[in-house]
Amino acid sequence: MSREGGFTYVEVLVAALLIAMALVPLMQLFPGLVETDLTDETTMVLGAVAVRNMESITTSLRNTIASVASGSATCSDFPKCLVVWTVTTEASSATTGVGSLVDVGVTACADASGNGACDAGDTQVHYDAKVTSRP
Repeated sequence: MSREGGFTYVEVLVAALLIAMALVPLMQLFPGLVETDLTDETTMVLGAVAVRNMESITTSLRNTIASVASGSATCSDFPKCLVVWTVTTEASSATTGVGSLVDVGVTACADASGNGACDAGDTQVHYDAKVTSRP
């Protein structure tokens, strides 16, 4: 009696069982990976929003050192996003040829609670810069 090449049903079932036993632990990792991916994407978008606002503020301040005051706004391109910026004068001189030094801080956050503030539990990105006036 000659045996033809191939696998028996029992061999196929055993192979499928072994593959399933290997995949079940890997599938338990999947929800955590998706959550991490969403958090990273949110952080990336908030970083882009913060950088865009920082560039706008520093450009305005370089043109006229007193042109921007502290404030906040919602993001038009990202839901539940809030951008808060602070502009404070660090040093100012009445001496001719010496300008002013201004601190700028920009925080972009995903305002999960919807209270209009960047709370400690919210995902946040913060950037600081110093801008000097032209004497």
